[in-house]
Amino acid sequence: MPRKKSYITATDQFCGAGGSSSGATEAGVEVKLAMNHWKLAIETHNTNFPKVDHDCADMSAVDPRRYPTTDILITSPECTNHSLAKGKKRRLYEKDLFGNILIDPAEERSRATMWDVPRFAEYHDYNIIAVENVVDAGKWVMWDSWLHAMHSLGYEHEVVYFNSMFAHPTPQSRDRLYTIFWKKGNKKPDLEFRPKAHCPRCLKDVESIQTWKKHLKWGRYKKQYFYRCSSCHQEVTPYYYAAFNAIDFSIPSTKIGDRPENNKLVPKTIQRIQFGLDAYGRDPLILTGKYTTGIGSRVRNALSQTIPTQTGEAAHGIVFPWIIDTAHTQANGKYVYPSKNPMPTQTTRQTLGVVSAFLSKAYGGNAKPQNMGVGLHQPTGTITTQDHHALIEAKAFLERASLVQYLDSLKVEDLYYRMLQPKEIGKAMAFRENHIVLGNSKEQTKQYGNAVTPPVMKMLMQRCIASLG
Repeated sequence: MPRKKSYITATDQFCGAGGSSSGATEAGVEVKLAMNHWKLAIETHNTNFPKVDHDCADMSAVDPRRYPTTDILITSPECTNHSLAKGKKRRLYEKDLFGNILIDPAEERSRATMWDVPRFAEYHDYNIIAVENVVDAGKWVMWDSWLHAMHSLGYEHEVVYFNSMFAHPTPQSRDRLYTIFWKKGNKKPDLEFRPKAHCPRCLKDVESIQTWKKHLKWGRYKKQYFYRCSSCHQEVTPYYYAAFNAIDFSIPSTKIGDRPENNKLVPKTIQRIQFGLDAYGRDPLILTGKYTTGIGSRVRNALSQTIPTQTGEAAHGIVFPWIIDTAHTQANGKYVYPSKNPMPTQTTRQTLGVVSAFLSKAYGGNAKPQNMGVGLHQPTGTITTQDHHALIEAKAFLERASLVQYLDSLKVEDLYYRMLQPKEIGKAMAFRENHIVLGNSKEQTKQYGNAVTPPVMKMLMQRCIASLG
């Protein structure tokens, strides 16, 4: 139906904490309506977007005619089959003593289905529809039938497989599937994204091209596809933000050896911390200064000057953090991540912990995490001066022998450990600093874990808007 206005409007069908709305708004879209069946999610969204109309309702039970029509529909429905993103088979609904089904209201996606997309599209005839889902949605038994339903309504589509770590500044590896629909006859959006990368053969920054390992275009970064240089076809790694950009080192941590008896870490967690200590904690490369050019918080090849920046304010402590995932039970190595890498995918549970080792006495001073200066997420220039940089680099080289000896003597009991806090999880999801998520820690984590990373939605919406002319 015709729309006589000069701005683009959108409906956020599954608004959650507001990740999609944040990205769309930053792209210049006016979000007119946000819906969700979880009251807390609606309250969170309304807190951040007070001018948007909100409705707390079960999407599968409402009549699409109840809502105004917008140009764009943004939605994140749940696929009805098993999803690997949940880490386990979906359990059947629990029942109370009277046989009534108990539904956890925090399981946001459980009541919005893929079929709500064509149902709403049939009435509202949106110009653009953006559907976000886990990668495994592409293996859904009804996937082809679902696409056929949309084609029957007059839409064409393209599926985008993208990892959020390449939508700056998201410091998290988060593979997702984005299905973009547009009306037949309208201009096709340009959905080929070429993140910047440094090519070791061309010796310059280049546009990278997504390249599939097999003919089937489905999957995750590194497993099913990689990026290559647009000039020489050399495999490259696009620039990304590292995990330590999300870590706030001003938050107190507890020394593992000082934890009370009733709060000791479980053996599996201890094993993973030991693995991290062996794999990353004793790596003196974080102090070699091999890469000393100013790259800010962006990671190219190593921790480079980001680690000296952290210690430059105090000039007496060195921190080398890594992340462990406490939710899994498989081999240790798969669930320990150095902080120079992007953070693992955030789920709806609070399972990511940060481990830090602090070098004290060698340079003097207090080594407690809360006294280690400002967080690594802050820009270099706001933390310390060039003189502090020089002092740290000089100390690192002059005291290298004693440093390596100290690192070799570290034990798990000497390290500090704590779980990532909701604010840090919000940074890992690339929400803006002033974004408010309501609820307790568990509820905030669930909302963040279910959210869409705003930079990806912004990126998609910018391309979609351009196609509408």
